[in-house]
Amino acid sequence: MKKGIKRKVNLLGEAGVGKTSLVLRFVKNVFGEKYLKTVGTNVYTKKVPFLGSEIKLVLYDIMGESDFQSVKDFAFEQSTGAIAVADISREESLYKLIDDWLPKYRNLAMDNAPIILAVNKMDLEEKEITKEEAVDNVISYFDTVFFTSAKTGENVEDMFKELGFRTMYRRPSSTRYVEDVVTGGELIDEPKKLLSGLLAYASQLGELPYSTMEDLLDQSGMDKFSLEEDISESQALKFGEKLIEWYEDNDDVESSSSVSRLIEKYEEDSS
Repeated sequence: MKKGIKRKVNLLGEAGVGKTSLVLRFVKNVFGEKYLKTVGTNVYTKKVPFLGSEIKLVLYDIMGESDFQSVKDFAFEQSTGAIAVADISREESLYKLIDDWLPKYRNLAMDNAPIILAVNKMDLEEKEITKEEAVDNVISYFDTVFFTSAKTGENVEDMFKELGFRTMYRRPSSTRYVEDVVTGGELIDEPKKLLSGLLAYASQLGELPYSTMEDLLDQSGMDKFSLEEDISESQALKFGEKLIEWYEDNDDVESSSSVSRLIEKYEEDSS
């Protein structure tokens, strides 16, 4: 298994079902009684060991409100797996997953992205979703089901490890490379277009800290406040090389390869 394997995954579900609490229990092993409202998208990462190797899960926890579809669209794009969360005390939260969240997710995610159902808040006494209902009636919509509690930690670690396993061994069927995602499939035939694609990748998909991006621009001879001015080919290529070095130093093989393909596409399109 290659070192640095990374998978973009999502948390799906209505507001208040416990998506953020599940992520925080998994990533930081903490739980707070206070309701944690997500605004926009929160991104968390954690490496999951498996068979002597590891996979880095990049967890997109998005707001549950239905009026922000553009937020969901970007978060779902090219996703390789998801955990769909239902609140055991709210039966409607389960059927909102099936009727609303799953069709939208499957339309934008990888074709074979696994979806795990998490029936959450098992610690509550009041339960509207029975195990029989989840297993017998709706399991056909999901790959498997876990009954979880972010409060006690019940089944949380095992569920995320299962998601990591399933994304690791179900290779994406899509051949759409990331350079097509960040450039919209357009030609990269000018240095500024190359820089734009590199910045889009680094800021949206490649998990590069903002302060590091500023440093790499400076090392490449560019001022972030003057990027609308003429950018030379050597500056754009140097920034790309700096990105590759940073990803390699951080064992992110996939991002390093993606940036290399962006540069190769520029060289082809501009020749």
